[in-house]
Parts: sequence; C-alpha cells; structure tokens
Amino acid sequence: MATALSEKLISLRGRVAHFAQEYISCRDDLQSLDGIPKDLWDKMGEDNLLGLSLPTEYGGLGGNYLSMAVAGETLVRKGHNMGIAVSWLTHLNVARFLIMGFGSKTQLDLYLKGLAGGKKTACIAVSEPGRGAHPKYIETSGYRNGDFYILNGEKAYLTNGPMADLFIVIASTGIDEGRKRFSAFLIPKETTGLSLTKPMKFDFFRPSPHGGIKLSNCSVPASNILGEEGSAYEDMVKPFRDVEDALMMGPLVGAMGRQVELLLNLFEKNCVDITDELKKDMGDMQSIIHTLRIVAYEAASVLDSPVRHAEFYSLLISSRNLARQFQDLFEFVIKRAGIEQDNDLYVSSNDLVHGIDSGKRIALIKLKKLGERLLSRKDSDEHAP
Repeated sequence: MATALSEKLISLRGRVAHFAQEYISCRDDLQSLDGIPKDLWDKMGEDNLLGLSLPTEYGGLGGNYLSMAVAGETLVRKGHNMGIAVSWLTHLNVARFLIMGFGSKTQLDLYLKGLAGGKKTACIAVSEPGRGAHPKYIETSGYRNGDFYILNGEKAYLTNGPMADLFIVIASTGIDEGRKRFSAFLIPKETTGLSLTKPMKFDFFRPSPHGGIKLSNCSVPASNILGEEGSAYEDMVKPFRDVEDALMMGPLVGAMGRQVELLLNLFEKNCVDITDELKKDMGDMQSIIHTLRIVAYEAASVLDSPVRHAEFYSLLISSRNLARQFQDLFEFVIKRAGIEQDNDLYVSSNDLVHGIDSGKRIALIKLKKLGERLLSRKDSDEHAP
C-alpha cells in the first residue's frame, strides 16, 4: 500500500517541509505577484526540487510519481501557497512525462540537466484562445519545408508560459481519413517567429504565471519533433491530462490540511462553541482528507506501475467528488459557526475551489465512459476503460 511510506519518502517529506517553511511560507508577497520570484525558483533548483523525479545522471534526485505526490502535498501544507506547487508540478510533469518519456537521447542530453537544476523551465502549449484544447478546434499547424517545419498559430493558458525557456507546441501536421494528426515540437523561446503574448492575470494560484505564445512562420528543425510524428495528441496530450489530474491530488490534500488549520485558528479567535455537531463535521472533514491522501498516493503509484489498472479513472473521478464534498462541508461549517473567512483562509479556499473545478468536463466524459462499459457489460478488473 502506497501510504506505508518508505524511510526515503519520509525523509523527502521532511526535506520538503523544511524548504517550504524556510523559503515559501515566510514570504508575505507571493499573493501580490504575477510571477514566481526568480530567487525562489532558483533556490528550488539548487535544492533539487525541480529535478525531484528526474534521473540522477541528469542531476535529478531519481524520484518517482509517488515522491511527487508526497512532496506536492507537503509543499502546500507547509508552504501555504498552492500557486508555487502548481508551477512546480507542471514543470516536473512536462520534464518527466513528456521530455523524459518521449525524447531522443540527443533531446534528453540537451534539456534534462537544465530542467533538473532549474536553469531551464518548460511548458506544454496545447490550448488556444477562444478554442480550448479539443483537437477538432486546434488551428495551430505546421508544414514541412526540407529539414524544417514552418509553424503558425497561437496558444494560451500556458502554465509557466511567461517564464518558460522551452515550449512543447502541439500542432496539426497532416490529415488522416478526415482527422487532424498532431505532432509535438520542442521550441526554445529564442526561436525566430515565436513571441510571447501578454501574461494572463488570474485571481487564483498566484504567483503561478500564465500566458501565451504566437507562432508566425516559425521555422523549427524536424529533429525537434518530440515522439512520433502525427501521434502527439493520443500519445501525449490525453495521458498528460491524466498525469496532471492524478498528481494534482497531492497539492489538493495539502491545501485542505492548510484550510483546516486556518479554520481552527478562526474558531479560537472567535471563541466558537465546540458542539457535538461541530465535532462530527470536523471529523467528517478530517476523514475526507485521510481518504484523499490514500487515493492520491495510490493514484501516483498506479502511474509508477507498468501495469494498467482499471481502477485508475475511478480514483481520479472519486477524488474530485470527495474534494467537492469536503468544500461543501467546509462552507457549511463556516456558515453555521457564524464566522467570516479572513484573507488567508479566503485565498486558500479560492485556490482549492479552482483546483477542484479544473477539468470538470474531462471528468464527466470519463465518468460516462465508465458507465458505458458497465452498461455494455464490458467492464473488467483486468482492463482500463
């Protein structure tokens, strides 16, 4: 069972907790910033947090997805900031799942060491302004011109976009039986024809930066294609969403723990009467946190496993439902106690709600697929849906 953490993971949790308290929770400027302070990001690189799950041969710590789940929870719980964890997690997911998972030896040698040390930051560019990330509506395209591809289009909602040195751009490079075929291109920021758009400002996940890029006759060597040409959407984009959902559970659990801490502080400050009903409600909240921690660690362990598990999508769906249940209960307790959230609790709650609600449409699609398999009597413990 993944919750029976090894001594190595327990040590990692302590190491991340120390970093979070020493360099993140002590800063009172993070919620007012539109981007992560360079000194903080550099320090995360120096302490190997940005190479946590990358190979030791490239300067990483050699951790796995479970180590990311454990670290993500601790980073938020002790660092008191979800935005830092969102950028950190995105950086690692792109580096580990996409570049390490699909890159050639030349590409690994070129980028992984810099990513592990925080000298380079990468992000994935799929979504487009006004169109989202559905393959039917993606218009960014590329055509071959000798040993190069010429790319045109625009991308938006890129986590870490404004501070990224490397973009993994998903573009249509052909049509097969009426369907667009997509390829992934590794494009350094300094490439001619690539320009950054104005950073996007959100009232959540601060100071995680979000922005976009434009590609205007951007010439990219064919050798910069990541993975197999024409199969990026199926091979990378779809499974990347699952990896994001699974590993985001860790920071969500950490945020819930922090939310409860702040709530208890308000109880004391406002001399709230501790009734049996309140004890029950708080017990329910704690039980959800404990359950979600188990789910988060198990989902990460599934990612580490070479075996496909039919239960994986159920873990993702159920975790979202439990998190929503937790937030509903939290709001009920606040109302019944007759207290108002202070700024710290409001910020924590706002980030948590957006973390829970992100990807609801995809979760609904997965839920329907599970139901379809059950109704068609094709459901099996041996095969994932």
